Order: sequence, then structure tokens, then C-alpha cells
Amino acid sequence: MQKSFPKKIFVFPILMLSISFAHPALAAPAASAGVTLWQLLVSGGVVMIFLGLLSVTAAAFIIYHFKYVKLNKLVPQDFVENLIFLLEKKEFQKAVSVCKQQKNIVSAIALKGLAAKPRGAAVAENAIQNEGKAQLERLWQNLNYLGDIAALAPLLGLLGTILGMIDAFHYFKAGSVHPGVLTQGLAKAMVNTAMGLVIAVPSLAFYSYFRGKISRITSSAEAAASEMAQLLAK
Repeated sequence: MQKSFPKKIFVFPILMLSISFAHPALAAPAASAGVTLWQLLVSGGVVMIFLGLLSVTAAAFIIYHFKYVKLNKLVPQDFVENLIFLLEKKEFQKAVSVCKQQKNIVSAIALKGLAAKPRGAAVAENAIQNEGKAQLERLWQNLNYLGDIAALAPLLGLLGTILGMIDAFHYFKAGSVHPGVLTQGLAKAMVNTAMGLVIAVPSLAFYSYFRGKISRITSSAEAAASEMAQLLAK
């Protein structure tokens, strides 16, 4: 059975973000202008709050996938071989016991099929297909959230950039320029653009990496489900 997304994964990224907000002196100084990272982030304005939340969420999903989305955890080969052996020998009660002891995608699929077997082979096969589809859809949906963050972060950064440019040009009055305000608006624009890309690029890279892992998990789970369905249909 696939493990549901644990909320405690958010704790570490939120804690680090909170420490940064509470103790800006811990932020590394920007060598070029003697400005701290905290001051740069604050200069980004309100949009930076949403970008900060996105960064925490992205970090949580990345940690989750590294910790739980593994082929040997979700579709362990030794477990699959043992389960297939028990089904071939028609030791269905023992197969149920083994599946209850080890939680993964294959065991969840097998339990649904074994529970439906008394109602007929066709019912058992449908139960296996439906449970397999539900398990894999949940796996892909969690990954899609990371892809959504990669798409949303640059758009939020662009929104912050536009707001910063509006602030900058709003203070052009009667041909006079206010250098301090103009600089502040341009800084707001650039910081939002940079932050959006800083979130989007790693999120997209990890999305591509985990997509390959989930594709392999999907192939292995579908192969195991197909073999189980054939054995239960005999």
C-alpha cells in the first residue's frame, strides 16, 4: 500500500523558513552590495510570501519522494516472487497473511483480488485492475503537485516583477526621477524573478527525475498485477 503523504515532512522546511524570518542575521550577506539575503527577500514584497510557501511545499514533496517513492519499497521483487509462488500453489490464506504483514502497492492490489476471488475470477480480475489503477494514480498525483509548483513559481515571480516595475515607474513625476524609489522598485522586480526561477528549476529537475522512477514502479506493478490476475483466474 502506498504511504499517504505525511504532514510531518513539512516540519523541517517550515522550521528553516521560520528561523530565517525570525533571525535575519543568520542569512548570508550578498557580497556585491553588502546586503543580507534577508533584506533582498524582504525587498521582493508580498509576492515573496507566496513564493516562500511554494518553496516549502516543493521541499516537502521532494523529501517525500526521496524517502518513500522507491522501487524496492513499493514493488519489492522478493515479495512479488514469494507472492506469485503462493498463488501458484493456491495457498491463498497464506498469501493474505503475507500481504497483511508487508504494506506496499502489490500487497494492496493482491488483497483486493484475494478478497474478491470467492465471487468469481472476473470479479477478482476487476478488483485487481481497479485497485492497481487507484494506487498508481495516487502515486502520479503526488508527483504532479511538484510539476504544478515548477509551473506556478515562475508565474508568481513574473507577477512580482510586474508589480515592482509598476512601483518603479509610478514615481516618475513631471520628468523627475526618485533614485531611491526607482531602485527599490527594480530590486523588487529582479528579486521576484530570481526567486521564481530558483524554485522552478530544481522543482522541474526533481520532477523529471522522480517521473522516471515512478514509470519504472508503474511498469513493475502492472506486470505483477497482470500475473496475479491470471493466477487467480485459473
